Amino acid sequence: MPPAIPPVSPPALPDAQTSTPAAVREVELKLHAASADLARVAALPALQALADGPAVTQRLRTAYFDTPDLKLAANGVALRVRQEGDRFIQALKTVNSASPGDSAAVAVRREWEWIVAGEAVDTGMLNDPAVAGLVPAAALDALDCLFITDFRRTTLLLRPDPLTAVELAVDDGAIYAGGNSLPIGEVELELKAGKVASLFDLALTLQTAIPMRIGTESKAEAGLRLVTGKAPGPVEAEPLGLSPLTTVAEAYRHILRQALRQFLANESCALAGGDVEGLHRMRVALRRLRIAHRFFAPLVASPEADRLVEESRALAKRLGPARGWDVLMSGVIDPLLADPKAAPAIDRAALERLATLARTAGAGPAREAVAAILAPGCTTMVLALAAWLEHGRWMSEADGERRAALSAPVTTVAGGWLSTRMAKLGKAAKPPEDAKGRDKLRRRLRTLRYTADVFRGLYPEAATLPFFAALEPLQAALDADQDAVTGARMLGSLTGADPQTVGAVAAWIDRQSDKRRKALPDLWKRFRAVPPFWS
Repeated sequence: MPPAIPPVSPPALPDAQTSTPAAVREVELKLHAASADLARVAALPALQALADGPAVTQRLRTAYFDTPDLKLAANGVALRVRQEGDRFIQALKTVNSASPGDSAAVAVRREWEWIVAGEAVDTGMLNDPAVAGLVPAAALDALDCLFITDFRRTTLLLRPDPLTAVELAVDDGAIYAGGNSLPIGEVELELKAGKVASLFDLALTLQTAIPMRIGTESKAEAGLRLVTGKAPGPVEAEPLGLSPLTTVAEAYRHILRQALRQFLANESCALAGGDVEGLHRMRVALRRLRIAHRFFAPLVASPEADRLVEESRALAKRLGPARGWDVLMSGVIDPLLADPKAAPAIDRAALERLATLARTAGAGPAREAVAAILAPGCTTMVLALAAWLEHGRWMSEADGERRAALSAPVTTVAGGWLSTRMAKLGKAAKPPEDAKGRDKLRRRLRTLRYTADVFRGLYPEAATLPFFAALEPLQAALDADQDAVTGARMLGSLTGADPQTVGAVAAWIDRQSDKRRKALPDLWKRFRAVPPFWS
C-alpha cells in the first residue's frame, strides 16, 4: 500500500506556480494488456525501430480529489496531484471532450497543470479564471482525497515519420481506495504531433505482437468506480451533429465513428454482466455501422472496408444468442417475479425454478459473447476499421467522379436515401397479421429509424418532431411484439422445465402480446398520416 496522501486541501501555497496555465488538448489511445506482457512492450523490435531515444521508467504516485458527493465528477472534470520525482504537479482534466469530429477509440481531454509545493491540492490555483467555471465554488472547501494511483510508467517517444511524434507510456501498478484496489495494466499512445491515424497504426503493430484490448475508461473514472462500487452502465449513442454544410465524406466518417464509439462505450457494461443493455447496445452499434456503410459503400468503393464491416457482422452473430436469453429473463420471467399479481395463477416456487433453468441455459451464450468481445479479433477489427477511416485514402485516392460525389453536401443524397427506406415499408392500410410479416416490417422500420436519426440534423427540428413522435411508439410496439416471440421461443427450448409452468408463462406472454397487437393498427395509421420531414 503506498503512503497516504493528505486528505484535506490547504489554501494557496506561496512558492507554488501562480501564472495562468494554457489548456493542453490531450489526444490518446489506451490499450489494456496482461501484467505479464507489459514489460515486453517498450522492447518490441517494431517499436525500437521507431524510437527517438531510450525508454525512461519512473514511479508515479497520484492523489485524486473530489467532494464526498462527487461534485467535480458531476461537472465532468478530474482533479489530481501527481508526484514525479521531487516535483508535485496539480492537474485539472476534463473526463472526455471528444466530439463527433474526433476519432473513435481516442480520448480527447483538455488539461491544465500547475507546479505546486506539496502533495495536497492548492485550491488557490482553482480560482484561476481559466478554470473557475469547471470547479464549483461550493466544492473548494469540501475537497478530499478519494483514491490514489501508484504505478511504474515506462515512456518511449516514437517517430513513425518526420512529421509524427507519439509518446508510448506503459503503466503497471494499481488504484487504491480504502481497503480496495484495482490493477492498472495499460499502454497509452499519446499524439504529440501528426495525424491521429498514426495512433491506430501503432496500436495495430502492438496488437500483432501482444493481444490487447481497447480501453475507454480513464484512471479517474476507474478510481471513482472503485470508490462508489457502481457497476458500469449502458451508454446511449451521442448526437451526431450533422449540418447542411456537412459533406458526404464527413458524414460517413462521423457516422462510423459514432457507431464504433457506442460499441466501445458499452463494452465495460457488457463484460460486467449486471445490465443486459450493455450487450444489446453493442449489437445496436454494429447494426448501425452496417446500415450506414450499406448506403455509402457505392461511393466509398473500398473492398477493405467491405471486409471489415463483414467482420463486424460475424461478431454481432456471436453476440446474438445471449440476447435471446436476456429477452426471456428481463422481459418475461423477471417482471413476473417482481409482480406476483401479474400472473397469480403461476406458482412462485415453480417460477423461480424456471428462472434458474433459464439462467443456466443462458450462461453458455453469455460466456460466448464475453469471449467474442475479449477475442483479439474484436480489437483488431475496431482498430483496423478506425485506421482505414482516419487515413482517408478512400477519399484522397478516389477518381474524379467519386471524389466530387464525396465532396458534395450530404443533403444531396440524404433525402433520396430516406425516401428509399420509406418506400420499403409499403402502402398497406394496416400492419401484417402474421408474426413473420410484422418482424419484416419491424426490421425495415428500424432501418428507416436509424437513417432518419442520422440525418435529422439536416432539417429544421420542428419538421422532424411529428415524424419521430409517430415513428417511435410504432417501433417500440413492434420491438415488444418480436421480443415476445423470442421469449416464447426461448421458453419452449428449456430442457427439464415443468410443462405446466411453461404453459402458464406462455399464456401470459400471449395475453400481453395480444394487447400490444390490438394497438398496432392505430399506431400504423398515425405514422402513415405524418408527412416525411425530408419531402
